[in-house]
Amino acid sequence: MDQEIGQPAPIPESREYSVPWSALDNWIGVVLLVLIDTLLLVLVLREVNIQFLQSAGLAIVELAYLLPVVLIFAWRRIHWKHLGFGKFDSITMGLGCGLLIAAYVIVFLHNVILLALGVDTQGDAILKIFAELNSPIWFFLVGVVFAPIVEEIFFRGFLFQGFRQRYGWVPAILISSAIFAAAHLDPIAFIPTFVLGSVLAYVYHRSNSVWPGIILHFLVNAFGLCAAYAATQFPGVIPT
Repeated sequence: MDQEIGQPAPIPESREYSVPWSALDNWIGVVLLVLIDTLLLVLVLREVNIQFLQSAGLAIVELAYLLPVVLIFAWRRIHWKHLGFGKFDSITMGLGCGLLIAAYVIVFLHNVILLALGVDTQGDAILKIFAELNSPIWFFLVGVVFAPIVEEIFFRGFLFQGFRQRYGWVPAILISSAIFAAAHLDPIAFIPTFVLGSVLAYVYHRSNSVWPGIILHFLVNAFGLCAAYAATQFPGVIPT
């Protein structure tokens, strides 16, 4: 029977978790991601200049996160449709928004603790970057458009699905979110990024679609970057 309009999509049963790749493929993808992140870390240690952060090179670096998926899917001859580009319902989006609000409470408390300890937050680092950029266009484009699409495809469409098939959905959320947080190479932001990854993975679990996560990820990044940029442009009006 077709699902009635306005009714939430049911959580998929375990038999619907099947994907044409294995957990081993996932771990191979993680190893490839580590190699990519190692190269990025080398760039950071060499103090990549601001010119790079406001160039198209930043987009190329972000797109490199798709390389493990491209290689494994080509090797296994897997169609991209298995990553989850199907339809989703409005109820799932509403649930995701509600979970994001709860996540922001956790992030706020996390930042309060860091400030009490005299530790700079992730927001402080972004403010410093914006203060030095001559043009934020590429930084915005990559952070708001490229990152949500690329990261949701890799961490939720690929990693979460493969881990869910092997370990179950709860361990899959924890494992994929931990890898998602670690991949950002920022220990200070590990907890907030892990919480965000958990919300996005659960939304994927409810919908079996990558689109709700992309939309929510887009909103999170857009809000954060716009707020940070506004704070640098109106320092006397918006507190930092």
